Amino acid sequence: MLDPQIEKLLKVQSRDVHLLKIEQDLQRIPNELSSLKEKISAEEVNIEGAKKSLIEKELSRAELDAKVKDQEASINRFRTQQLEVKKNDEYRALTQQIEQLEMNVSSLEEAEIKLMIDIDLEHEKFEDDKAIIESRIFDLKRLMDVHLERENVLQDSLDKAKQECFEARDGVNEVFLNHYERIRKLTKRPPYVVPIVNQKCEGCHLRVSNEVARSAREVGEPHFCDQCARLVYV
Repeated sequence: MLDPQIEKLLKVQSRDVHLLKIEQDLQRIPNELSSLKEKISAEEVNIEGAKKSLIEKELSRAELDAKVKDQEASINRFRTQQLEVKKNDEYRALTQQIEQLEMNVSSLEEAEIKLMIDIDLEHEKFEDDKAIIESRIFDLKRLMDVHLERENVLQDSLDKAKQECFEARDGVNEVFLNHYERIRKLTKRPPYVVPIVNQKCEGCHLRVSNEVARSAREVGEPHFCDQCARLVYV
């Protein structure tokens, strides 16, 4: 026959374990939210990194374009000078400079065309990568919403769970309850009230003495595991 006080304490324990789980879940949520925020920030950095590479190529193209315009301006200036010179050697020197500049312009334009192709490919890759990253960010934000919603639900159930713990203690023998509270403070985690099965404590899973195994069958007095000090019953 199960001791009525043990039966009441098992109900108290059940309520306490339920409350403990709510409190532990609530304690974990801020860390989980912080972790998700860090992941979102990291994904946003990935987008900025991909964008930076594209911007750098666009700037390189702008620099090449500026060089081409500068070289073309020099060509036009030298051609104007050719119209003004009277000596053949000066004319030939200007012609050589113009030809060299035209070669430079040709090389710059080839490099610019190659860079434009690279930019188009980079832009396509950026858009694809950005879509994938934004999808991951969306999922992370949605998971944050789930955690926040869960936090609200847990917070709402917290007061009710505390009240149930208080009510479950009503009618429990003071001696039994004091021992239970002492064990609850000393034991790292539940359960605090456990059965003896095959002469082993179901709390620490160690063998109890014959005396404890025999006395645990008696009702009216609390009995304790001689290994872990939990309240035991048969």
